[in-house]
Amino acid sequence: MGNIKLKDIAGVLKVSTVTVSNALSGKKGVSEELREQVFQTAKELGYDLSKYERSGESARIGVVVADKYLEVGVSFYWALYQQVVYAASKSQSLTMFEVLEKEYEEKGTLPKMVREKTIDGLIVIGWVKKEYIRKLVNVSGIPIVLLDFSMRDIPCDAVMSNNYVGMYKVTRYLLDHGHRDIAFVGSVRDNTNIMDRYYGYRKALLEAEIAFRQVWCLEDRDLVTGEIKVELPEPMPTAFACNSDLTASCLYDVLKERGYRIPEDISIAAYDNYLFGHSFAKRLTTYNVDMKQMAEMAMKLLIGKIQGKDKRFGIRYIDSVIVERSSVKILS
Repeated sequence: MGNIKLKDIAGVLKVSTVTVSNALSGKKGVSEELREQVFQTAKELGYDLSKYERSGESARIGVVVADKYLEVGVSFYWALYQQVVYAASKSQSLTMFEVLEKEYEEKGTLPKMVREKTIDGLIVIGWVKKEYIRKLVNVSGIPIVLLDFSMRDIPCDAVMSNNYVGMYKVTRYLLDHGHRDIAFVGSVRDNTNIMDRYYGYRKALLEAEIAFRQVWCLEDRDLVTGEIKVELPEPMPTAFACNSDLTASCLYDVLKERGYRIPEDISIAAYDNYLFGHSFAKRLTTYNVDMKQMAEMAMKLLIGKIQGKDKRFGIRYIDSVIVERSSVKILS
């Protein structure tokens, strides 16, 4: 009985070996009634089912990240992906990774693991075009969770850092240290994360009864190429609230070239708590993006959807704290 093969099960049920394989693997396209018949027949024939056995919480999880966000070892999203893998491992789930190339996104080509139906659910990390996400949701037939971005009017869950509240905390921190001339650095039109951070900055100024000055709302990137670049304003503020640590490091370099000292002359606070390979990282006061909690929440939502426990859709915001270092001066 130990030599029973898929074709033996298929012969009893008068179906193809592909159908038997799909049923045992949990793939789509097989009715629950037939799936149960396949498993029952396999057990009766003595087929070894150990490789198909998974714990109740386990699943095959696909992870997709657009190629524009990835540079192995230094990318924020690469670090977030590693947290997703760790979260998946705690439920004995298997993760499969695929880079979404720009050409595929433009043409609407679905990830290979989606086309071949080798996953039970999908996590998309980092902003992808709305038309592409809509097609993924409508065609894939599997639960999808968006990580670090969201899409209105599309029925899938999202897990995000609390951008609005986080930048409010950053700006409030600068205000509490005596700063009233505070510039915001971030291209608001680039994505909703930056826009939410911008409005958190505006809320803090409004509460402090400080008039908003457009000259202190600075672009930090080319909206076409994504190149990070900061130009100093005139007049200069006493502090900058940067939408990301990467932007803060670029600003720091520009200020140093102009002879400014940090924080003696200019203070800087930022958002992410992730700056790889730059000396300023050890000095930068920043809002911590809790990647671990975000990954765990995304995995919890996705597993719940796969198991049919939750039919609702929504956005979960993960809040965190300011990591205080030495880049902000206390003004008298």
